[in-house]
Amino acid sequence: MELSALKIEFHKLIGDGDFISCIRNALFSDAKNAVQSGYVDLVNGDLETDELQKIFQYDYADRKEKMQDYTPRSIAKLCAALTETGGGVVYDLCAGSGALTIQKWAANPDKTFFCEELDERVIPLLLFNLTVRNISGYVIHRNALSMETKAVYKLSSGERFSEISVVDGVPRITADEIISNPPYNMKWEPPAPLMADGRFQCKPIPAASNANYAFVLTALSRLRSGGKCAFVLPSGALSSDSEKESREYLTESGLIERVISLPERMFESTSIPTCVVSFSAGNSVVKMYDCRQKAEREQRDQNGQYGGASHQRRTYHKTVNILPDNLIESICASIKENDYNLVPARYIEAERQERSHRAYADIMTDINRVSRERSVIKLTVNEKLAKSLGIYDIAQVKSESGSDDLDRTFQFLGGHYENRRYITLTKNKNEFKFENQDKELFSSLISFFLPMWKQHIFYLNQEENRLLAELRDAMLPELMSGKLSVD
Repeated sequence: MELSALKIEFHKLIGDGDFISCIRNALFSDAKNAVQSGYVDLVNGDLETDELQKIFQYDYADRKEKMQDYTPRSIAKLCAALTETGGGVVYDLCAGSGALTIQKWAANPDKTFFCEELDERVIPLLLFNLTVRNISGYVIHRNALSMETKAVYKLSSGERFSEISVVDGVPRITADEIISNPPYNMKWEPPAPLMADGRFQCKPIPAASNANYAFVLTALSRLRSGGKCAFVLPSGALSSDSEKESREYLTESGLIERVISLPERMFESTSIPTCVVSFSAGNSVVKMYDCRQKAEREQRDQNGQYGGASHQRRTYHKTVNILPDNLIESICASIKENDYNLVPARYIEAERQERSHRAYADIMTDINRVSRERSVIKLTVNEKLAKSLGIYDIAQVKSESGSDDLDRTFQFLGGHYENRRYITLTKNKNEFKFENQDKELFSSLISFFLPMWKQHIFYLNQEENRLLAELRDAMLPELMSGKLSVD
């Protein structure tokens, strides 16, 4: 079901008002079973997809401070397959709305699940997703790194849906299978070596600037002998200098089993390159998989939820990459010399084949399409105000862009680069002006439109860079061979 339609129909079940509050009220009311039955009917009985995650991510996820970007289904399926041991206890660290847990449940609904999550706004959504699937276990509202606990909910399997009870004390977690997509590259407060608990004692303690491997070590401290663990991590965690000590410890301890580079554009709200790293004990060899060129594409339709009537009636077609099931099946089928760099491309020789490329005219048309779309809205803003709003850097990027050089490249290939100004800095005090054909959008939506516009500009800059790289890679071989000649 299209996103806005799903939200409307779900609100009919839980009532009008704040989305999260309505879910919480429904969970702890006498109408709980009726709401859950209605949801099952709404999604036509398909409980293997986290439909409510889409609503939360679009409307409520905190991308700035909590760095929330929820796990796509195909990545969750991969993590589920990588961690299958036949054991009965699953631990989902930084569970979010439960996307990873849902795929483990789909493979075996009889397991017991421990789901740990910090964000109080997503806890009701997580509880709903687990209870509607009649899952047994616990939801622990806790900071996974500081261990500060706010609440513990016990889920008991019922005739059709789980029953929720609030309990005192935190259950001890010892899991056969651990899955996690934690916040990426976030800062944390590491303990002093002498004060460290069992998670970090006798191990390199990750730096305060980056908690990626703090989450990993927390998970591994709760992994049962013979168990398996899978993490979704930013690709930088495989090669960054600040995290080398952690990679060295995990590699030399034989704890890293597989490293899988994922295709780009798999997540809804971020283009950051990601990977999946699986862990288990006793690995003398790390298996490497480079899946960046092996994705399939999936189109998702979404109606505009903000802006004027014309915007709301428009259906947007968003294309994302997914991992095909046969690739996941095939995956579930030397490090020290490279200075503990775990990027799979270091170890996997690419197939040598002559690459064909799209016509230059088509590439340039796409670059101009991006440039035109980026310039539909123009912002004129006072310099000091731009700095205080965090948008000064966009103007700097614009001023430093080599548009003249790019236009010469286009002319060389028989085209013209359509470069338009989308931001202007002025000395006029407090000047802040959007030029847009839709005056209603400017006047009524400025409170939240600016962050959306900023994110859109960053995305289009990345998209243009990707296309420019494609143009470069297309031109270089033909310049080298003389097929293209420069006077």
